[in-house]
Amino acid sequence: MTRVCSQDVLVLVFDGVLRFSENGIPLEIGAGEYYIQRHGLRQEGLVESDTPSYYFIHLEGTFSDKGNILPIRGKVDFNEMFPLLKKLDELYLFHAPVVEKAAVVYQVLTLLKNQSGTMSRSPVVMKVISAVFADLQKPFSLQDIANQCGYNKNHIIRIFKKETGKTPYAYITDIKISKAKQLLLGSDASLSQISAECGFGDYINLYKSFVKAEGCPPLVWKKQQTT
Repeated sequence: MTRVCSQDVLVLVFDGVLRFSENGIPLEIGAGEYYIQRHGLRQEGLVESDTPSYYFIHLEGTFSDKGNILPIRGKVDFNEMFPLLKKLDELYLFHAPVVEKAAVVYQVLTLLKNQSGTMSRSPVVMKVISAVFADLQKPFSLQDIANQCGYNKNHIIRIFKKETGKTPYAYITDIKISKAKQLLLGSDASLSQISAECGFGDYINLYKSFVKAEGCPPLVWKKQQTT
């Protein structure tokens, strides 16, 4: 990839290593880091990246020219960041007004400013979440995730409870329920299709998880949101 952007681009790396150069200067952005790719610089992917999983946001105008708002590079705590990114995805999915999307983007930037240089990485949590996002349709198996990430199951459970207050299963189920809500409100997909796309397998698994999370079945919840 070779490009020169007219806007700054915020890149948040969940897992792996993203490698590129800016005006010939090589850069590596690792898991748990963010970086602002600056406008007007030639960005090239000359060296192969290490299977990165990342999220990017095009910033309106030339953000990095507006004073010391945010360091160009820093660390990010995805435990706090993921809810904002999910909210931003929902706003784009439903074609929300620009002002609503901009408000969430500034929440993201404010959180990065507050976190910058003060938090430590959580490689276990980020690797597990990244693995799930890479194949959300696949039914969750902690053993499969442990094998993929190279961690013991009990170690993963212990770290998840410490950092999120939830078990890996509960945390990932929340992600899948959030995706199901997006599809319920923003698509014409059937409940069976939604169940499969969100990794619940058959509808009964989606139904049970949804009732436990929201206190009502999916279609009842959808009606409540649209009336």
